[in-house]
Amino acid sequence: MLILSYTFFISVLVITYFVMANKIETEFLTRYLLVILISSFFFFKIFHEQSALYVTLICTVGLVLNAKLPTINKFILILVAGIVVNVYRVPLSTEEFDDYLKATYGIECLVTECVEVVKIVSEDTMELQTNEYTIQGYSYNWYSVFSTGEIELNDKSIKAVNVMGFWFPLR
Repeated sequence: MLILSYTFFISVLVITYFVMANKIETEFLTRYLLVILISSFFFFKIFHEQSALYVTLICTVGLVLNAKLPTINKFILILVAGIVVNVYRVPLSTEEFDDYLKATYGIECLVTECVEVVKIVSEDTMELQTNEYTIQGYSYNWYSVFSTGEIELNDKSIKAVNVMGFWFPLR
């Protein structure tokens, strides 16, 4: 599958380059920014690398600033581009919520059970303590511009909302 992804991405790069180099009669900066914009967007879509969206946003801002438009139109287009890019950052699947649980709370879940690893540091020693939980309930919902995730464990409940790619805890 990875070879297919690489092949598709290389095809996108080659097609984009030849179309921009031969068919579009614009200045070099505009063509360059368009190639980078299309490449970074497809890189994000194929490999799910969130940081590629920022390259897409920077190229979009460069194209808008280079265009011959009134300043208010440039501002509105840059604002809309920022919102669109951040909406793409909203996770579609539960994997991002699981990553959030692991990074924020140290909870790793597999199928029906979760493990929480807690560091206990005293004066001259450090110990790791594990707590095991059974999942009582799990939900994840995607609503285009935001998503919510909730997990209910034995004695705790964790709920969070993701707005524009950033997780915010609830409760």
